[in-house]
This record gives sequence, structure tokens and C-alpha cells, in this order.
Amino acid sequence: MEYVILGNGAAGISAAEKLRQLNDSCEITIISVEDTPVYTKFMLPDYIGGKIVKEKLILRDLNYYNQNRIKLLLSQNIDSIDYTKKIVMLTGGAELEYEKLLLAVGGSPVVPNIEGLNEIKYFTLNSIKDADNIIRNAVKGEKAVIVGAGLTGIETAFALRRLGMTVTLVERESRILSQQLDVTAAQMLVEMIRKEGIELLLGSNVQRVTADNGFNIELSNGEKLDFNMLVISIGTRPNLDLVKGTGIKTNRGVLVNDYMETSIKDIFAAGDVAELQNKRDSGTVSSYIWPNALAQGKCAASNMAGQIQEFSSDAGFSNAVRLRDVAFLSMGMINPNEEEYESLVYCDNDLHAYRKVVLKDNIIKGLILLGDTSSANILGDFAKKGRDISDIRNIILEKDFAIKFKAMT
Repeated sequence: MEYVILGNGAAGISAAEKLRQLNDSCEITIISVEDTPVYTKFMLPDYIGGKIVKEKLILRDLNYYNQNRIKLLLSQNIDSIDYTKKIVMLTGGAELEYEKLLLAVGGSPVVPNIEGLNEIKYFTLNSIKDADNIIRNAVKGEKAVIVGAGLTGIETAFALRRLGMTVTLVERESRILSQQLDVTAAQMLVEMIRKEGIELLLGSNVQRVTADNGFNIELSNGEKLDFNMLVISIGTRPNLDLVKGTGIKTNRGVLVNDYMETSIKDIFAAGDVAELQNKRDSGTVSSYIWPNALAQGKCAASNMAGQIQEFSSDAGFSNAVRLRDVAFLSMGMINPNEEEYESLVYCDNDLHAYRKVVLKDNIIKGLILLGDTSSANILGDFAKKGRDISDIRNIILEKDFAIKFKAMT
């Protein structure tokens, strides 16, 4: 069996590893546009800020691929896919035949249509090359403006602050991380960010960028901010150029069913490029994040190898969203609308500590922990295993819950 995987990120490598586990003799080829083996993309801000060295980003070295007989083609651009002949055509004329194909090409940063933006140098963060570019241009004492206060934007702000830059985050919405936090926790996080010396402007749209007498951005309220470095971080968009003209059905991403199959036989998709046709529950933590890509890659590989497996709608519990500069975790159903859910909330504004446990029939369906994540493993275990919390319900909202729980066990 010949398997070809387009993309060497979380979904691609997890699929390759699963395929090798299921079939010791199959041929596996990964094609990557980048020039490095797989690395932890979500840790790029840590690398920018000097918390880790570049080598620590690499998850699997080239020896690993060789030892597991995974052929890795680096720095390769893909021209097209011919699904009738089952051929992937590379730039330069090379062709690869496949029996099963996985699209795991991820996404690219969204760049807004801002007047004057294309006339100046700006930065995005989606690769090691992007991170190196930011590091080379970051100067201690100079001003950085980051447009977008999502997970990556916030972590990049902390990274540049560690490099000695003065940092301003500009967010068009009136609150941050609406898919990961409720209103109370979001406001608390805003205060924590500002306390770290990062300016955060909410409800602010960037109208234009100018290069007159230095670089400036003009906000919708007329305020102007001068800067030396501008980072755009308003999200990513699935890379769909590759599937144009193939007949593969798309919406925002490549549409897949619960088996990670696309609309074309023997072509699968996973990770940031994939969009599940069956909508998930509203109010659930939603983000293009690493654990989700890993889980989808493994699921796709199982089905490619004939081991039928549905992608679990409960995978959100493994998709814990974190910020590594702030004690923070968010997972599962965190903003329920239905009456059958109840929320237990502990909040200490003075200590900037917030704990929200969302329950349904005494089973944890969602968590927000901010400022104190000492209970993360305990509550996360209850959530993942679907364990009834009746025996610990009376102490969940205690300040020292984790200590009291351990005393009980």
C-alpha cells in the first residue's frame, strides 16, 4: 500500500506514525513545503522569547523518519492532484503515485485588508522562518504593535516583552478569547496581561497604516500608535489552493465526514485544513490546536488503513487550550446555553484566580481554570473519564480544592 501525506505538521506526522504502527510493510511518503522535520508550532512564541532554543522545537529528527521508513520530502511545492490517476504532481515535474492520500497542509495567517499595510514590512507567525524573522527584527526598547489578541497574539506579546520591547495588543472585539473564556474570566485575563506591562486596546479597529514620519497605525476612534514592528495575528485560514479544481468539496476548510474522508474516494483530510461536516456543540472550546490535529491524523490513518474509526465528538476534552505565560486552561463546553447544564464557579479577584466547572448530570463537560491550575489534572481526569463528581462536589469551589482532594484519596 502506498500512502502519501501532504503536510508534515501534527496531523501529518501522527498519521504517518499510526500507519506504520498498523502496517509494517506499507510505503509512507510525507511531502512538506518547509525545510525542517516536524516541530511544535504552538511553541514558536517560546522560541521567540528565548525560553527555549530552536533545537527544542524539533519533535522528530531525520533519523526518526529513516528508522521508521517514512520518506520525507522537504522544501517541496505541490502543483496539483489528479485523483483520477491518483497522482500528486510536484513543482519541477516530479510525480508521486498514491493509493490513499491525506491532506494535512494546515492553514496560513489571515491578513486583513488594511489601507497601507502592503506598503510596509509586517510580520506573521506560522513557521520557524517567521519566528527567526521576528527575532532578527526585534530590538530592545523599540515599540511593537500586535493586531489580534487571540492565543498566538497574546503569547507573541509576552515573547516580545521578554525581548525588551514595548508591546501593544490591538483587538477589534470588546473581549478576548470568546471561544475559550467566559466574560468574567476574559476580563480577569485582561487585567493579568496589563499587569505584565502589555498595553491592550479592546474594541479597536485598525483603519490604516502610514509611513509618514515613522510608522503609525490609525484606529477607528482616531487614535494613532507609532511602532517599529507590526505583527498581524488575527487567525489562520485553511490552505485550500491545492484542492481547487479537484472536485473536493470545501466550505471554510476541506469538508470531511466523521471518518476524515473527503468527497473524493481515497482522499482524506486532517488538522487545520479539515472541517468536520457534523457541527459540534455551540459553546464548546473551539480552536485550531495541536491535540485536535494529532487526534484527527490518527483517526484518518486508521481509516486509510481499513481500521474503521469515527472521530470522537468528545475529543474536545483532549484539546486543552493553554497560555504558557499565564496559568490558564480551557476545555470542553465552557459557555453552555442549555438548561440541563449547570456551572460551579469560584472567583477570587484579589488573587486573580478563577475556576469554572460546567456539569451535566454531575459529569464534568467543561472547565476554565485561570490564575491557579493546580486542579487541572484532577478535574481533567474526571472530565475525560466521565466520572460522577458527587463525592467531591462539596469541595470543588474551595480555594484549596486540589489539596483537599489529595487528602481524600
